[in-house]
Order: sequence, then structure tokens, then C-alpha cells
Amino acid sequence: MENNISKLTLSQLVWLATGQVVGAGVVTIVGAALGVTGYSAWFAYSAAVVMGLARIFPQIFFFSTEVVPGGIYGMVTRTCGRQYGGMITISSLVNWMARGTAVLSIGNYLAAMYPSQNRIVMAIAVWGVLTLANLFGVDVMAKIQSFATPCLLICLFTFSAVCCFQIQPGYLDFDSPKMFTNGLMGWLSAVVLLNYSTNGHSLVANFAPRAENPKRNIPLAMLITTGIIFLLYTAVGFASGAVLPLEKTANGTMTDTARAILPTFLYYMFMFGGPIFALLTTMNSGIMNSALPVLAGVKEGWLPKFLAKQNRFGAYWVAIIIIFVIGCLPICTGMSVKQITNSTLILSGFQNALIIMSGFIFPIKFAENWKRSWLHMPNSVYYVLMFISGCAQAYIIYKSVIDLNMQLAVINVCVLAAAVIYGIIRMRTTKITETDFV
Repeated sequence: MENNISKLTLSQLVWLATGQVVGAGVVTIVGAALGVTGYSAWFAYSAAVVMGLARIFPQIFFFSTEVVPGGIYGMVTRTCGRQYGGMITISSLVNWMARGTAVLSIGNYLAAMYPSQNRIVMAIAVWGVLTLANLFGVDVMAKIQSFATPCLLICLFTFSAVCCFQIQPGYLDFDSPKMFTNGLMGWLSAVVLLNYSTNGHSLVANFAPRAENPKRNIPLAMLITTGIIFLLYTAVGFASGAVLPLEKTANGTMTDTARAILPTFLYYMFMFGGPIFALLTTMNSGIMNSALPVLAGVKEGWLPKFLAKQNRFGAYWVAIIIIFVIGCLPICTGMSVKQITNSTLILSGFQNALIIMSGFIFPIKFAENWKRSWLHMPNSVYYVLMFISGCAQAYIIYKSVIDLNMQLAVINVCVLAAAVIYGIIRMRTTKITETDFV
């Protein structure tokens, strides 16, 4: 079935990666950063992108050397060992709930624009159309992404340029008390806050088996996307605080600025091209990005085989339909996706620790392939980069977990224990095989 699927080009991979990492959060999260560090939020966003790049160093170098199924699933199991496959599979399966965040958000944005219409119906309709498109295979999904992502970038860059012509006096005064409102620690807090929107493009590695020249194009797509979001996020961060007083933009959204400076028609164009298209691109590519690591585990024996059933377009229709249903649950039931996400922080942290471990192991385990990589460098330099990546990842994990209350901490430990125990039991009771592609 997989042989009938066309290969993804470098440009398609870039649009997939960019559309995945640029979510609607970029429109709202900058306001929180302005509240933490003032007018230096744009500078914090630039630093956050650099930090995000450091966090995905292991994926960039690994996928310049190896082509494995399921992105981080294949990366971890081929380096750290098959015994970790169950934990990665379950962790990725739990992350299917994250799709509900975007469905909730697009419902809220559409309701703000069309208050007379039913928020739930509009959100599910959009989610349904994107799910249907994914059922026609990766090629159709990639074509949608290749159209929507450039539109999104044009809109956000244009808005940022318009704001640059209306900069308020004193905005670039680095001695102003509004520049670093909470000093260095406030600025660093903003960097960490913004960092959560800077590493989603690493998920393009999930498509490695389906890419043209994957060992070159997957890492290159990550690097090109990093350059795109560095320019975009810096521009958006700069524009968000440039026009209105800090008292109005701090903890607000970029849509507040858009509403203040744009005519009604252009404001609605911005809303569609900005936050709504940001959600569309994240939802569109997010379906398969969520499915592929789990399906790699399914094909190797960690979960029931029926989840990997494909239709004539090569789409994993059972998994896609389940993801659609899970994505609908929050908006239909009032369920909090944030609570579920907070319940798996330690599991996600452990997964990220395994990625770092993989980065340290693979040049030893795949030494000959590493020497042939177009990104090959002396191991002394490579391990310095891995150390930097590990420190960045450890700091993010620490900041994510440290604020958990006792109840959430206990839930997190239980979720991690359940994933580990499931993996141990499945490893002992089922034949785990190694596949080439998914």
C-alpha cells in the first residue's frame, strides 16, 4: 500500500513543518510575554527560537543519518532499545488528545467572528473537512498545507510590516523601564514561555519514510523552518507591542492591535489569514503527525493491529477516525484539554529525555552511517551541541514540572507508571518485531 503513495518534496516538507509549528498560540502568547518582560518580548521570541533549535538538535542529526518509522518512536527504539517502544507508543497515543485544543480554539475564533452561529457546529465542520482530506492520503493533506501555510505567512508578515509604520515613541528605547519590566529573570521567563511554540517542526521527521531523499530533506526542512519562524516570530513579537501602549497589549492578543489599526474588512482578512489559518495548518498536519508514531508502534506489536488499517489511498482510516472523535470530545463535553496535558507532563518529559539519550548514543551505534551524513562533524563538536541541547531540554522539563501541585504530580507519576508497566507486560507477552517503514 505504501508504495502507491507519492513522495513528499522538500518544499512540501517545509510547509508541513512550518504549518505545524506556527499555531494560533503565536497570536495570543506574545501578549503574555509582553506582560512578563515588556517591550523586549520580541527579543525574547528570537532567543526562544534559538533555544527551540537547540532542543531539536538530536532529531536534526539523527535523521540526517537514519530513516526510521514513526519519527521519535523509531529514533528511540533503534538507539535506546525496543523496550522503550511501549512507553513511546502510549505517550504518543495520549497526545491524540492535543488535537482537541485546536478544535476548541477554532470554535472560539469563529464564534467571535460569527456570534450568531453555533460554535460547536462550526468547529466540528472545519475539523470534519480536514479529517476527510486526510482520509484521501498524505498527498492531499500536503497539498492543502502547501497552499494554507504560505497564505498564513504572508498575512502575518504583512500585518507586522503595517505595524512597523505606526511604532509608538520610545518603543525601541532599551533604557526605558517598559523594555525589561521584570529584569533579566522576567526576560528569561518570557523566553521559556515562548519556547513552547518553537520546536513543533521537529515532527516533520514522522514523514521521513515518505519523503524524497529523506536524509537530506528532513533535517533541511527543520533548519529552513527554523529560519522562517525566527523571522516570523521576531516580526510578530515586535508588531504586537509596537503600536498600542503596554497597558493595553500586556496579557492581551495580537487581535487587539489588529482591531485597533485595521479597517473592518482588513481585520476580518487578518483573522482568517492569521489565527484561523494558523489553526487550520496545525490541525491539518497534526492528524498524521499524531498518528504516525503510534502506528509505528502498532506495526511492531505494541497495540492491536486494527489501528493500522489503510484504505485505497494509503490513509490509516481507523486511526484518523479515532483522532477525529477524540478531537471533538473537548468542545462537545466541556472537557479540559489543559488538565489532560498537565497530567502527562512527566511522561512527556521522560520521552524528551530519551530523545536526548538517543542523540548521545546514535553516533556510536551508527558510526559508519554518521560519517556519511551531510551534517557530519567531529564528535567533540557534536557532543558539545548535544550537551547544550540536553541543558535546554532539562530546563524546559524542570519548568514544566516544578509548578505541578501534589494532585497533578501524583497523577503524572501514575500515568508514567502505567505506560512503563504496559510496555513491560506487552514486551513479555507479545512478539515485538522491527519494521522498516510505516
